[in-house]
Amino acid sequence: MLPKQADIVVIGGGPAGSTAAAELAMKGIDVLLLDKQHHPRETVGESVLPSAWKYFDRLGVSDAIMKNFVRKAGGVVVWDDQISEIAFKDFGYTRPGMHVERDEFDDLLLRNAAAKGAQVCEGVRVESVTTGDAPEVIAIDEDGFRHTIACRQVIDCSGQAAVLGRQLGTRQLNPDFRFVALWGYFENSRYFSAGGIARDFAEIPQHPPLTFVTRLSGWGWSWHIPMKKVTSVGLVVPIEDYKRDLPQHASLDAYFLARCQATPNLRDLLANARMVNGGTRMIRDFSYSVDSLTGPGFIVAGDAAGFIDPIFSIGVVFALYAGHLAAWAAERIIAKPAQAATTRGIYETQLRGRAQLAHALALPGIEREASDAARTSFDYFSQAEKELTWSAASMTTRSDNVVRAGGASPAKLRRKDLAALTL
Repeated sequence: MLPKQADIVVIGGGPAGSTAAAELAMKGIDVLLLDKQHHPRETVGESVLPSAWKYFDRLGVSDAIMKNFVRKAGGVVVWDDQISEIAFKDFGYTRPGMHVERDEFDDLLLRNAAAKGAQVCEGVRVESVTTGDAPEVIAIDEDGFRHTIACRQVIDCSGQAAVLGRQLGTRQLNPDFRFVALWGYFENSRYFSAGGIARDFAEIPQHPPLTFVTRLSGWGWSWHIPMKKVTSVGLVVPIEDYKRDLPQHASLDAYFLARCQATPNLRDLLANARMVNGGTRMIRDFSYSVDSLTGPGFIVAGDAAGFIDPIFSIGVVFALYAGHLAAWAAERIIAKPAQAATTRGIYETQLRGRAQLAHALALPGIEREASDAARTSFDYFSQAEKELTWSAASMTTRSDNVVRAGGASPAKLRRKDLAALTL
């Protein structure tokens, strides 16, 4: 039975929503998390950077994360004629990055939020939100009954559904990044380990994998992420290329596999692999922003606030950061209502700065005002995070954007250039 009221209602049980709900519950705040699906639910397999550990530590899930997912040592990128590698240990990180099955990962974070005291209700769809000084959430349960839930703040972490962005008409597609993302899962794929050495899937426990990224035509790129049982493989393709080439193939699976086979190195890793788990998934026009991140009675966080491009594995860390920041803002607004406008302003400045830094990493250029906001956000990074960001960007042709956002380049780029990959 859904309650009729709560201090804070969180919409969405992804990493941002579960983080916000757990942190609020740990502070004794009455928080209700609503998710339209039941967990575990499928979400594309993903790479997580080691900067995520500070959030895992806060949430009390670090041991479970380390135990349940594949540890990754770094990344290897083939971009035009350049082959380069980074290792997280070279930046002073003592814990690895991770390759995670997002269904299990998200479920772990959601159950943790419940264990910390949040009331979690799954299979509940939020129909609308009334904003203002007395917010209300209209939600529909699995039996079709409509519920009105009064609260003091709403945190929208509904991901690509962008509940408040769509309702308020503030969700805007990014005209500079019209792409299609396609992905699937493969059994028995080989992978790259340190030194760009290809190994059999069974060797993962002895030789941690690297996330493998290679450039496609234009600003397209591919990913290859070995997980516990399967490997997540994806392509980010300009929408014009997709529309032009898809009719030449019998199915979406045929198109996806043909593009994988046409991609050097990736085709070698997949030579003896088999696509499983239902074939090719696809999403188009996934890059967007939301104009209003806060307002009286609401905060928008995570992918509900906008999404650019998953390159450089920044998505999960961004979601964890956004959930943490949203929890701080919601708690402060409740505790100090007279300072609500100031709190909302701080939240928007911080979150937009992070988003515009992601924009700098993903696109050929950024606007001057975006660069100023991104630079402010970049100042809050640790030196290890700055050097990792600089080094990762230098592995592609996007490094100038990060220099513009960060204001200067580090004394040393901590990447290793490879003459060739060992296949």
